[in-house]
Amino acid sequence: MGGDETGPVHELFTLGRLILAEPKRPVLRRYHGPRMHVAAEDGTVLAHLHERGTFAYVLQDLAGRSVLGVDLVSKGVIARPRFRLTDGDGLPLGEARAPGRVNRTRRLDVRTGSGALRLTRTAVMGRTWLVHDQLDRAVGRVTVSTWRSMDGLQRYEVEPDPRTESEQRRLLVAATVCLQVIRRWSSAPYGTAA
Repeated sequence: MGGDETGPVHELFTLGRLILAEPKRPVLRRYHGPRMHVAAEDGTVLAHLHERGTFAYVLQDLAGRSVLGVDLVSKGVIARPRFRLTDGDGLPLGEARAPGRVNRTRRLDVRTGSGALRLTRTAVMGRTWLVHDQLDRAVGRVTVSTWRSMDGLQRYEVEPDPRTESEQRRLLVAATVCLQVIRRWSSAPYGTAA
C-alpha cells in the first residue's frame, strides 16, 4: 500500500498490537457512551469509538480528535454489508465489503485507491480472521472473543505483522470496527439503531 506519503496517519496506527473492546456497562440500564475502546496491550486506553448515527461510528483519540470514520451504507434484511471509510477529516479512505450475507460473513474486503486488505475467517464459527494484502502477503490477524458472557461484550485483538505500514494498520483497525458493526447489525432489528 502507499503508506504515509498520502497524508499524515495518526500515531495510534504506528503502534503494534491493539485491543478493541466494548466497555463494561450496566446490564439493566441503557448505556450512553463510547461503543468501544481502543487500548494498548497493557490495557492503557488510547481512543474511543463513538456512535454518530445509525451504524455510523467515529474513532476519537483521548484529545477528542477524530481519527477514523466507519459508516455502514447498505442496510436491509438481505443486503450484503458495505462500509464507507473516512479519515479524521472526513475525507474518503475507501470502502469495505463483505461478499456474503450478513449472518454468514467469512470474508471482508477493504479497498482504497492505493491498495487492499482481505480478512478471512478460518472457520464458519472461527474466532480468528487472517489478514492479507493485495499481493496475498500475510500482514496480520484479528482474534475475536466474548470476554463477558453475561451480556456478550466483545473483544478484538488486532495483531499486525511488525513490517506492516501504518496505512495498512489504519485499515486493519477500520476493518475490525466493520466486523463489530456486522455483529451488531446482525443482532439488531433492521432499520433501527442498536
